[in-house]
Amino acid sequence: MRILVISLFTISTLVAACGAKKGGSGGLGDGGVPSDAAGDGGLDPFGRKPCTSNGNCAATEFCSVVGECAASGSCLAAGDCSAPQTCKSSRTCLAPEACKLTTDCPTGQECNASGACVIGSMCGQNKFGLTKIAPNLLILLDRSGSMNGDAGGDSRWNVAKKAVETVTKAFDGQIRFGLATYSSCLAGGCSAGSIVTPIADNNASAINNFLAMTTDSGSQDGKALDGNGKIRYLCDSGAPETSTGKALSALVGAPDLQDPLRANAILLLTDGEESDQCVADCNGSCGAKRLLDQAKSVKTFVVGLGVNSATIDQIAKAGGTNASVSANSQMQLNAAFSQIASEVATCEYALDSRPPDATNLSVFFNDVAEPLARDDVNGWSYDPGTNRVTFKGKACTDIKNGTVIDIDVVFGCPQPVVL
Repeated sequence: MRILVISLFTISTLVAACGAKKGGSGGLGDGGVPSDAAGDGGLDPFGRKPCTSNGNCAATEFCSVVGECAASGSCLAAGDCSAPQTCKSSRTCLAPEACKLTTDCPTGQECNASGACVIGSMCGQNKFGLTKIAPNLLILLDRSGSMNGDAGGDSRWNVAKKAVETVTKAFDGQIRFGLATYSSCLAGGCSAGSIVTPIADNNASAINNFLAMTTDSGSQDGKALDGNGKIRYLCDSGAPETSTGKALSALVGAPDLQDPLRANAILLLTDGEESDQCVADCNGSCGAKRLLDQAKSVKTFVVGLGVNSATIDQIAKAGGTNASVSANSQMQLNAAFSQIASEVATCEYALDSRPPDATNLSVFFNDVAEPLARDDVNGWSYDPGTNRVTFKGKACTDIKNGTVIDIDVVFGCPQPVVL
């Protein structure tokens, strides 16, 4: 929509340039300003006669509240109309939703043949495209020798593998997953871990393909192959291997977890307390705090498999997630991973372009005409810095559970855009 703005100075100049005459009935007075032939005080710069009552105006006119004569049926100000009518751009008293010209309608709407303001082509074009911003979540698995212990009829390592497969497949489109393990099974023990599958979009297959090649048997270096060509992945060097603090500290500043465009977090799974020999420099709580205190903060969620949560709660608290989650079986571990993934998954969307005026945005779910409240409790907020809309509380829950299947973010039109 093109808007032409012409100042009063420009109008006066244009009129003066079009053969202005002095004097004469209906002519122009000095300076190009219309004069009044009746000599009763002159017309204003717009050619309207000043008045104090209807008696000062012609029979087909009335005295507007602004003190100027106006044609019957028109208006110059809101006070010329009787509620609920308002004085529209067309200088006509009309109901709020009625119109004579498109300029009578709110931005993004147009006047149809029936004289009603409806969503117009420009409004349709101002329904923003949305891109969901998936957060990063690095799963960090303890691979110490004790992970071959029992967890409800299977080894802890196999239970962990199945839980990772379940959660990554369930949340693959909502979370960008990566996988790291610790320690690195180096001579002397207490080594930090490493990222074995970098964080990426739709990464479930890559992560699970890697884990499928590992077994719950151990080797000194965690690289030896068994008779089936699979990796004996657990550390069995005889040295202390539960180096949680070192593993977390090593991830401080890791590029995978420093994505400036999205939230970054770690899901730590361990089956026991840290080895005493591994905490001299920095224990798990220390590592989690270092991650949280970065300029680009990283939270640490903690799951204990077959371990008393009281021994690892401090890691979760230092990592900004309050408490660890305990699990002793496949079902419990699946539930723990799903609970954390649901908390990590955000309801943040990037708009494909910037709105001209952030205060004139409206959001609608499932084409329902009532707009969603703009609030931080159960509604939405807009961040002009990132050009993103974030849904909160119930609104976010409804998106996650599939209740909401259509989201309209519209500029200028307080109505959903129904295609």
